Amino acid sequence: MKIKWNVFILTLIILSFQAACEATESTTEVNIPRDPEQISGDITVWAWALEADFLESIVPQFQEKYPNVNVTINKQGPDQVYQRLITGLAANQGEQLPDLVQVEETQLLSYKENFPDRFTNLSELGYGKYEGQFAPAKEEAVKDENGDFLAMPRDLGPVGIFYRKDIFHQAGVDPASIETWEDYIDAGEVIQTKTGVNMLGLTLNETVPLYKYMLHQQGAFYFDSSGNIDVHSSESIRALETIQRMQDKKLITNVTNWDGRVSALKNGHVATLPGAIWWTGTMKDQMPELSGKWGAMPLPSFNEKQGQGANGGGSNLVIPKASTNKEAAYVFGEFATTEVNLLIGGLKNQGLFPSLLATYEEKEFQERQAYFDNEAVYNVFASIAKETPAVNYTSDYARANDIVNDEIVSMLLNGKPLDQVVGDIANTLGPSTGREVNKP
Repeated sequence: MKIKWNVFILTLIILSFQAACEATESTTEVNIPRDPEQISGDITVWAWALEADFLESIVPQFQEKYPNVNVTINKQGPDQVYQRLITGLAANQGEQLPDLVQVEETQLLSYKENFPDRFTNLSELGYGKYEGQFAPAKEEAVKDENGDFLAMPRDLGPVGIFYRKDIFHQAGVDPASIETWEDYIDAGEVIQTKTGVNMLGLTLNETVPLYKYMLHQQGAFYFDSSGNIDVHSSESIRALETIQRMQDKKLITNVTNWDGRVSALKNGHVATLPGAIWWTGTMKDQMPELSGKWGAMPLPSFNEKQGQGANGGGSNLVIPKASTNKEAAYVFGEFATTEVNLLIGGLKNQGLFPSLLATYEEKEFQERQAYFDNEAVYNVFASIAKETPAVNYTSDYARANDIVNDEIVSMLLNGKPLDQVVGDIANTLGPSTGREVNKP
C-alpha cells in the first residue's frame, strides 16, 4: 500500500496541532488480571485485508479462553484506517478510536512523533516478557526510544529471489552459482542470450522497491540511525550502480503495473522476481499451471561482508491510550501475536508470515511444497527473516519512499545520471523534512 505522503503529512501537521490543544488522556493505571474470566467488556479492532480476516478467524478461540470479552473486527481499507486513526488521535477521544488497530512499522513513527503519548506503553502492561522472541529487525521497529514495546509484532515480509527453474535449466544456469549481485547479472546475460527472457521486471509506473531491498540487506536505509538522510552512502551508491548496470545490459523489462508484473511472470517473460514471501500466495492463485517450475533463494549479496536479509512490509497491533478497555485489548493483541498454533494458521490460511521466532521451529516450515519443486520455501524465508538487519524508518519514510521511487524511475526510463539522481533525492528530501543530509 502506498499513501501519498503530501496529503498524509499535511493532515498530520494540521491534526497534530489540534491534538496539542486537546486535554490529555487519563493516566489510570492498568493491571491485567491473571484469571481470564476476570477480564470482560467489548473491544473494537480496526484492520484491513488479510490481517482483518486472520483476526476475525481467531475470535472464537480467543473467546474460549476469555469468555467475557466481545470482539468486533472492523474491516476497512488501509487508507480509511489511517485517516480515521489520525482524526481519532487528534481528538483523543475513546469513542473515535478503536481499542486495537493495525499499523505498519513504516508508518508507526509518523504517528508516534506527530501524536506523542497517544499509544499505550505495552511493556508496562507486561509485553516486555516477549523481548527477544521476534525476528530482530521486526522487534526493533516496534519499540520506542527507551526500548519499550509500542506495538505488538504481527506479520512481516522477508524478501528473496523467486526464479523459474525451467528457464534457468534451459539456459544452463545453476541457481546455486548466484552468490552475489555480480553473479546475478552474469546469469541474466546468459539467460537472455540463450532464451531471450529478461532477468526481471520492474513496475516503473508504480513502485520500484529493489533499491530499498538492496539498501536493507546492507544494513543501510534512506536514513541513518540518527535520522539523517543517507543517500550518499557507499551502500546507496553500490545499490544504484547495480540497478543501473542491469538496465545498461538490458536485463530489466518495464512491466508497467501490478497486472503487467503478474502477466510477465505467468507468461515466462521474466526469469526472476525479487520479492517478499507473500508472492507465494499470488503465484499459487494466479499461475497454478506453473507448479513445480519455481524455486526460491535469498537475495544475492554484494560481497562477503554484506548480508542477504531484507524485509518488504508487515503489520503490528497498537492500543490507543484513549481506549477504555485496555485490559481486553491487550489480551486479544497478545493472543493474536504470541500463540504459535494461531500464527501457523494465519500462515496457511491467509499467507501471513509470522514474526514470532518460535513458529519457525514448527513442522510447517520444514514441509516441502510441490509448487516450489518440493523445496521447503518457508524455511528459506525464515532464515532470511532472522538475519534481516534493523533500519530506521523515521517519521518521514512515506515522503522519502515517494521521492526515491520517482528518481529511480527517472534514472531507468529517462537515463538520468546516477550522481544527479542521488543529488536530487538529497536536495528534495532534505529541505522538505528539515533533516540533515550526510555528505558523500
